Amino acid sequence: MRLLQLHYFIEVAETQNISQTAKKLHISQPALSRSIKELEQDLGIELFSRNKHSLDLNPQGKSFHHNIRQALELIDDAVVIAQRLNDLKAHSIILRVQRTSPLIPEIIHHIKKIVPEVDIQLAQHGLESDWLDRYDFEFSTYPIKGNENILLLDEEILIATSTNSELASFNTVNLNQLKNRKIIMTNPSPLRGIIENYFRESKFAIKPEFVTSDLNTLFGLISENIGIGFIPEKSWNMPVKPKIHLAHFEPDILKRKLYLSYLPSLEERKYHVNVKNAILKYFEELGKS
Repeated sequence: MRLLQLHYFIEVAETQNISQTAKKLHISQPALSRSIKELEQDLGIELFSRNKHSLDLNPQGKSFHHNIRQALELIDDAVVIAQRLNDLKAHSIILRVQRTSPLIPEIIHHIKKIVPEVDIQLAQHGLESDWLDRYDFEFSTYPIKGNENILLLDEEILIATSTNSELASFNTVNLNQLKNRKIIMTNPSPLRGIIENYFRESKFAIKPEFVTSDLNTLFGLISENIGIGFIPEKSWNMPVKPKIHLAHFEPDILKRKLYLSYLPSLEERKYHVNVKNAILKYFEELGKS
């Protein structure tokens, strides 16, 4: 039993005329008659009462017609819904991030400016979400195995102190100068991991005095000389803070990388190339700033 047979049956049941239905469907009368007969054989029942001049639905045919017509309407609706969802998916791009970042709203704004018809969805790595296994791009601090990985940013991480701190007179600061200083850090994140690993390799243990996920709070505490902090040179877009001084680490500069990562197979998806180019353009401009 095939869907085409069922559609043919519905048409014949409506007209109860093989010749008329065959013309409507643009098929031959013998082919249509054969399809109806095969359907009856598959079901093991006759659906029509036949004589030389008429074709009428019998009781079982009327029941089958009523139920199958409803079933086919549901199938047709399901096909339409699936096609609409496919169209939505073609316009949708999922961005996955390891942690929230001040850059994300700006990146989304830039993408929408360049590719206004695209729908942006966000997924956060490490949170339970239906999106976790389905994403177009991921922003990562390391190359992801099996993916295409494009280096977006290779930025320095700077030491941030209050302009009232004695460290504000230095353009470079070494780890010994940080001993016994109160340190303010973000909650655990890939960036914090890079900073802690840098200190760990230098046999210097970090014990934060205060931890916050709010960057404005972090900037405010540093500017009030409550402690020192660590600020990425580009990606945090720190507002103008006259009371914050930025210095470089010495002798080794502390840096972190940011990659755009995606499965190679996704390059064929609609809008993928346009969105990728918009992201690359954003970071190209960010690198110049």
